[in-house]
Amino acid sequence: MRRKADRLEALRAQAGQLVAPDSLVLAAAVSAMEEPDVPADDPAFAPLGTPTEAAAKLTSLWQRWRSTVENNWDHPGEHEYLVHHLASGMSRRRKGYDEMLQRARVLLSAWEEEARAVMAGGGDEHVLVARVPAGALAERDGRESFFDRLSEWERGVLASYMVAVDWGQLAQLAITVRVPGAVAACLLSPQCELSYSAPAHEASQAVAGTEPFPVASEGLRPGVFDDTPVHGRRLLTVEHLRALRSTMRGAEQLYAVLGVDTGMEVVSLSVLEQRCATGWQGVILAGASDLPDELFRSRLKATSESSPESASVWPSPVYDPHDEAFGHGLSMAEGERVLMRLCEARDDASHALRSLALARSVADLRDLDSVGYDEWNRPRLPFVPAVWDGLLAMEQLDLEPFESVSDSDWSHGSGLPLGVLASVQAYTTDAAGRFQGRAHSPGCAHQRPRRGVGRHDEMVTIEELLGNERFDPCSKCGGYAVRRLTGPQVAYYRAAHRLHDVVQSSRTASRHGTADADRRAQTLDELGDLDAQIAEAWFPSQGQARQWRRIINRLRDEL
Repeated sequence: MRRKADRLEALRAQAGQLVAPDSLVLAAAVSAMEEPDVPADDPAFAPLGTPTEAAAKLTSLWQRWRSTVENNWDHPGEHEYLVHHLASGMSRRRKGYDEMLQRARVLLSAWEEEARAVMAGGGDEHVLVARVPAGALAERDGRESFFDRLSEWERGVLASYMVAVDWGQLAQLAITVRVPGAVAACLLSPQCELSYSAPAHEASQAVAGTEPFPVASEGLRPGVFDDTPVHGRRLLTVEHLRALRSTMRGAEQLYAVLGVDTGMEVVSLSVLEQRCATGWQGVILAGASDLPDELFRSRLKATSESSPESASVWPSPVYDPHDEAFGHGLSMAEGERVLMRLCEARDDASHALRSLALARSVADLRDLDSVGYDEWNRPRLPFVPAVWDGLLAMEQLDLEPFESVSDSDWSHGSGLPLGVLASVQAYTTDAAGRFQGRAHSPGCAHQRPRRGVGRHDEMVTIEELLGNERFDPCSKCGGYAVRRLTGPQVAYYRAAHRLHDVVQSSRTASRHGTADADRRAQTLDELGDLDAQIAEAWFPSQGQARQWRRIINRLRDEL
């Protein structure tokens, strides 16, 4: 019962966010107003007929406006449309039509100001107890429940001002509210569906210090999330995150945060909760759902145009290094295309692309592993599993061009520098052959029931993996998955394989006397004529750039 009561309180707090309490108080003040004198002699109301006819129609407007406001939780100003009832059956081309409606709107505003004066003198707050009629909760007429028969205004009062519920007496449920004086006067009138009365002295004392919205008032105040400028943000607390989780659907997502000690980071909501519980100090800058649409509109359009629905999600591999599409399957652009294809039938495709954008800034993808479980015992995932296919290429790099050169007939390496590929991350279960069994990639069916990197996986660079002779990969998945390559990395990967193909062709020519000399010469000219910007993007050091040029010059001499 305690767990159910806590859950219902969380739902009530969510419902309370939909209602503005001052609108409820203003509606109660309108309900207490006497019928006003109407300006039937005003020339603006001449289209309504004689003063007697105008008075009748304006009085009808007052009654209609009062009935609508006192049974509604919207602000009285939202009901200006009621003035059009004055013009029922009247042509819009009639002289004075627009002036009459404008004067009627002014009249509604005057009634609202009069209600505000009544509201200002409403007095102190009152504690009331509502009694639900015996047997009302057990009604099963198939059409509506007892609470469906309450007016919208009364339901708004319960959502906004409820402070306690006596769940021990289900036969006659008692709901305690603490309301302003104007609202209390309206609740005590016979027009309400529930029966309200003042509580016993002890019960009144017990709820006197209770604040409505115990979660929302602390957690959802301006400045906690992204509703104020960054310089106005408040330090995040566990209570704030609990309020966010209880009021926002899809709160478990990635957030860009700024910590005093940790700097800028991207973490999930579950990780934030753990950090705040241990004293972490920082603020939320933005969540994945807060990123502007303008960042992704062109990406979504380009992805949909480049990947028609008839095309396969997983394209056929390209093995010819001279093909423009070689290596594209490893790229970040291909990751976006795959993600959109996997999410094309889902409503959250745009949110998945936003999550991918934030996740790309995480230095170690193991930090994105799920933390904890929800109330249904499911892992709390910060994004849909398809985002992993946008982050990782579930295939391996062909590292033969970068293996060392040997005089052995079994050697196929060209000794090319790894260049910008040296720092590419690879994720595997066992990078050094330390455990029993073979190494698996995060996408291998042998590894886990769901895709993605786990906190117990290992992360190594391609440079470290290339020199590890004890690495024993799975024959199905290749043993590892690589973090998708940037544009310069894909360009260098293709260039290295093109140069490696020239090296292999040169070896074939020296042994068998056959080779395509013109094609090799053209390839060497293209790969040797690098401007400074490309060379800087491909090679982190001048030594690697010189090594690249030496290999090309040697091949030119041989040719």
